[in-house]
Order: sequence, then C-alpha cells, then structure tokens
Amino acid sequence: MPLSVSELVTRLKYAVEGQVGEQRVMGEIGSCKAAGSGHIYFTLKDATAQLQCVLYRYQAAYSRVRLRDGLQVELSGRATVWEGRGSLQFIVSSVKEAGLGNLRRQFDELKLRLEAEGLFSPERKKPIPAFPQSVGLITSATGAVIQDMRHRLENRAPWLQAYLLPVQVQGKGAEHGLAEAIRRWNEPERYGLPAVDYLIIARGGGSLEDLWCFNEEKLARAIAASRLPIVSAVGHETDFTIADFVADLRAPTPTAAIELTTPDGPALRQRLQQLSNTLQHSLSRALQTARLRLRLITQGPLGTPLLTLAPFAQRLDDLENALYTATTEKTTAAHSRLEVLSAQISPRTLSTRLTAAHATLTAAQQHITNTAATRLSTAQAALQVYSARLDAASPQKALERGFALVHTPSGRLARSTAELPPGSTATLQLADGSVQIQSIQPSHS
Repeated sequence: MPLSVSELVTRLKYAVEGQVGEQRVMGEIGSCKAAGSGHIYFTLKDATAQLQCVLYRYQAAYSRVRLRDGLQVELSGRATVWEGRGSLQFIVSSVKEAGLGNLRRQFDELKLRLEAEGLFSPERKKPIPAFPQSVGLITSATGAVIQDMRHRLENRAPWLQAYLLPVQVQGKGAEHGLAEAIRRWNEPERYGLPAVDYLIIARGGGSLEDLWCFNEEKLARAIAASRLPIVSAVGHETDFTIADFVADLRAPTPTAAIELTTPDGPALRQRLQQLSNTLQHSLSRALQTARLRLRLITQGPLGTPLLTLAPFAQRLDDLENALYTATTEKTTAAHSRLEVLSAQISPRTLSTRLTAAHATLTAAQQHITNTAATRLSTAQAALQVYSARLDAASPQKALERGFALVHTPSGRLARSTAELPPGSTATLQLADGSVQIQSIQPSHS
C-alpha cells in the first residue's frame, strides 16, 4: 500500500535525525535574512553544494556572531527535514566565525588595490551637471527599478530626456555588458546612441552574490575611464560595491539617483513663476515712471533746455550745501572733544586727582585701623568674662570652699557609697592635699 506524503516525509525526518543527528559543519553564508519573528534564515554553501539553515530567535539573541552574506562560519546543530516543505534543514544551536568568505576577501583585496591606485580619489571625480538635459540609464529593461526611475523623472524633471541601454545586471559575466555599455555611450556617434550629459548605473537590492558583477575590476576600470560623469545606484542604502567607490557619485537607491542629479521641477517652476511676476511688476512700474517723465518733458519748455535741467542743478546745490554743513559740524565736534580730553590729561588736573586719591586712601587706612582696635578691645573684654566664668566653675574652687572629692581604691571618683565596701580604703582629695580613710558600713537611719 503506498505511503502518504506526510508518512514519507516523517520517515525521512526520522532517518536524517537518526543517521546524521548532531553535527558540526563549515561553509559560507549566503541569502541571509532576518524574519519578523526574530528567526534568521540563510544558506550555508561551499563550491558544490548548499544547505538551508535556521537560527531561532532565542539562539540568535545569545550569539556573538552577526550573520551576514559572505561570512565563513562553523555551525553546530541538528540536521532534520522540515515537514512543511519536505526540505532538508539544519537547525543551528551555536555559531563560530571561521573567517571571511571568499567573496568578501576578494572585495576587500580589490578595494585596497584600486584605492592605492587613486581610483577612489575625490580629485578625479567629475561633477554632475547642475541642469542636465539628458541622461543615459544602464540597467535591466524589466523589473521595478526602471519603472520607478521613469516615474520619478516624470514627476521631478519631465523635460529631461532619458535613454535606456538595457544590460544584464546579475549573474556571471554581467560585468562585461555593463562595461561595454559605458564604453559605447562614451562614443555615441559610433554606435548610434544619443549624446547624454551623464550616466546612471542602476540595480535593485540583493545578496552579495547577486551584486557581485558590480564588484568586478573590469567594470571599475570602465567607470574610471569614462569621460561622462557616472552615478552608481546599486542595491539598497546599506549596500556598497566597488562601483560605488569608483563612480563620480554614489546614490543609496536608483530613485535617489534621480533626486540627487536633477533639480526639483515643481519647486523650480514655482520659483520661476515668482520671478516672472516680480519682473513684470518692476517693468510695469519702470514703464509708468518713464511715461510720466516723458510727458513732463514734452509738455515743458523744450526750447529752453536750461530750464529743464534747472531742478537737477538745484538738487545738486542742495546736496553740496548739506555735505559742507555736515563736514563743518563733524569738524567742530571733533575739536571740542579734543579740547575736553586735553583738559582732562593736563598736569594740573592729574595733580588734583592724585591729591584726592591720596586723601581717600589715608581716610580708608585710618578707618581700618580704628575698626581693628575697636574689635580687638571688644574681644579682650569678652575673653576676660569667659575666663572668670571658667575659673568659678573649676573643681579647685569647690575644694577651696570646703568640699572634697572621694576616690575608690582603684582611683576612680566615687559617686555612691556602694562603690566603697566596708573596710576598703578611700582617698579624700582636699584643697591643699589628700588623706586616706577606711570605709565603714553606711547607716540606714
């Protein structure tokens, strides 16, 4: 009797878990994605095979290794079959980094070599035209990228002529088509292409493997050799390729490339309309003023030009008088100020100021001396009072008045008869010496 799909998959699961079970495996991470649940899904691969893996959220939270494409890792976990799809899966329990992946290592090596040659230098980058009239797009003819770029162009800069040269943007050998497209657009007449002001190389996001053609040296050399400015708009904002570093401008996304290289059409149109309105208003006022002046001249005494110029000559006289008056007033004020300053710094004035300052200093010195003497006298009187009080409260004064201090045999001051047992020897301290006495039984009358 045939098995159901569920029964067969269950048997496969038990067989894999029983025969393979817990294992350690090493390979390179690819297609790494974090789900909203917190689980991380990725493939582990080598030169000839790949394995679907999952790192669950509670394991990912304690993992010190940040999983990313191109990373070589050593995984510990359990091989199983996921019944929902009937596919082989490796459930990861721990991750240990085994070194950078081959692709990442190639990327870093090429980046360092091209940077040392100066291909990333800001000095060699060409400026993008401020108001371009045409642009050449080098990307795939299908997909969302070209549609998004066309829509952004229509909304932002509808006057800009955009021409597409379709190429392959993924897969082995795609860099040759990209480099050839750049070379052809640098010789548009030879290849029957329209002349453009600059180029945009564009592609949507993807894994390191998907974007690898943009990390090839052939494409980097073609970008560097281009006489046309080139904008690299590859992947998402967090994706960086060798083409980004060599290009004259790097845009985080394809649509951002349009925004970075074109003026804002609606805002520009609004600004032009404002300038047009201002210019028309200014021209209208200037024209009205010219007509008024022309009417005054044609209606005036044209046979006597001097009369026509008389108002202007009178205005010139007024300005000359005003200038003379202002100059005279400024000069007079300056002389007055100079005389005041001279009087302030004369020898007699300085002598008077020094005498006044000396008198003030002498008075201040006398005041300080008097104040200090008064405070010292007050302090001495207070000290005598406190000394008399302290002397009156001293134990010696009490002894001189006939009192005595009783000490126990151990030398302590006795405060109660209980501290002097019968027959013990006590010491009485008087004003002029001490005597010893023998304690007797206290009376209880």
